[in-house]
Amino acid sequence: MKALQLLQTFSKKDWHWFEKFLKSPAFNQNNHLIAWFLSIKKQKNKITANSDFFFDKSLPDAALERSKEHHQANYFLKTTEQYLAWDEWQSDETAQLLFLLSACRKRGADRHFKTVHQRLEQQLEQQPLRNPQYLRWRYSSLHEEYQRGMEAGRTDAAQLQALSDWQDAAFAAEKLRNGCMLLSRRKVLKTEFDTGLLVSVLAFVEARPAMLEHPAIAAYYHGYLALSRPEEEGHFFALKALLGRVERHFPVHELRDIYLLCVNFCINRINLRQNNYLRELLNLYQAGLEAGVFLENGQISRFTYTNIALLALRMKEFDWVLRFIEHHRPLLPEAQREATYGFNLARYYCETGDYNRAMPLLQTIDFDDVLHQLMAKTMLLRMYYETGELSALSSLLSSFSTFLRRKGQVAEQQKTAYLNTIRFVRKLTALRPGDRRLRTALRNEIRETPLVAEKDWLLGVMEP
Repeated sequence: MKALQLLQTFSKKDWHWFEKFLKSPAFNQNNHLIAWFLSIKKQKNKITANSDFFFDKSLPDAALERSKEHHQANYFLKTTEQYLAWDEWQSDETAQLLFLLSACRKRGADRHFKTVHQRLEQQLEQQPLRNPQYLRWRYSSLHEEYQRGMEAGRTDAAQLQALSDWQDAAFAAEKLRNGCMLLSRRKVLKTEFDTGLLVSVLAFVEARPAMLEHPAIAAYYHGYLALSRPEEEGHFFALKALLGRVERHFPVHELRDIYLLCVNFCINRINLRQNNYLRELLNLYQAGLEAGVFLENGQISRFTYTNIALLALRMKEFDWVLRFIEHHRPLLPEAQREATYGFNLARYYCETGDYNRAMPLLQTIDFDDVLHQLMAKTMLLRMYYETGELSALSSLLSSFSTFLRRKGQVAEQQKTAYLNTIRFVRKLTALRPGDRRLRTALRNEIRETPLVAEKDWLLGVMEP
């Protein structure tokens, strides 16, 4: 039952306002819907998408034929959808003013049109957003004014030019944003997309540098070129400089996407062994945390939490990372909170040489994520080697190798990287003390092997 699927998404506010919506004659005049809803509301914690629940449990004594019940159910679905659309509309003051402006124009309410148009322009100017939606709003506002002028037999060349300019700006920003989205997802989905008019839009913006004064165009223009032309570092630094100035001009979800364009650029550079971008990446994460862009519904994902902590540890930012681990612990999803927190705390202890605290954490935490399992085993491997527990190390190397060969969820590149680490640790433990020639040869082999987990640690161990 589609209506029940929608009800499963309802917040406390939705249950309250949908009841008022149904009881309003302006939106619903079918009393059966109200009775159904009130019955379902009493059992809302038991809702499933099964239609039997709807028919058999919502009104067990109802004297409706099954065919009529289906008709009522469809009507209930339509009314639920109308409520959701109304809820979105009423929460958007700009959308309300645009619809009101259109209504005034169509009804010939000329004086009220002028008043509403002034309110709309003032609202657009005073609100902080300058994202692609803002540019579309400005175009829509001018379009309504132009339509009114045409209906009154008036045309204005300056108004027509402004209408065309705002439409160009809105389209350019939207197309560039979509280009960034396609580029970011191309590798993940392993798909080449037809970007349509994007090449023309890029050329159009390049020929009109003044368009970059719009934050929405500048952000996505530099973001797209930073990822598509990674050799041109200037676009990354232009976007990074823009971030601090335009945070208030984008909603949080859109600002997150812009930050991720910068993050992905840095990760690509780091993968090319350009380690100067490690600091750039950490600075981005720190600024993003300050701006709250890495939180979704008040939570931070365990992967973002771990990536930030591991990067800060790699940069030896020990005081900062401990504060980060502790401060963001309550913001982790509850189901993964303790395991994720314990893993990162263990990593902190491992990197600071406090193995007595690190080992018990890793040995007692039950990780449900393969990546965390891999990194936990690698940490134990490191600590067994560092503390000279060669018997435990040998046992772990064998079990770790078996784990990798049997675990189907491990990607081939990851599997190769960890198997290489196992191979190199075995070679390392087999080295005769004082054999500088073999030690140098092993160090060179590690350095030249592209896929090695904990490569920096291994090279550090191999230093003379």
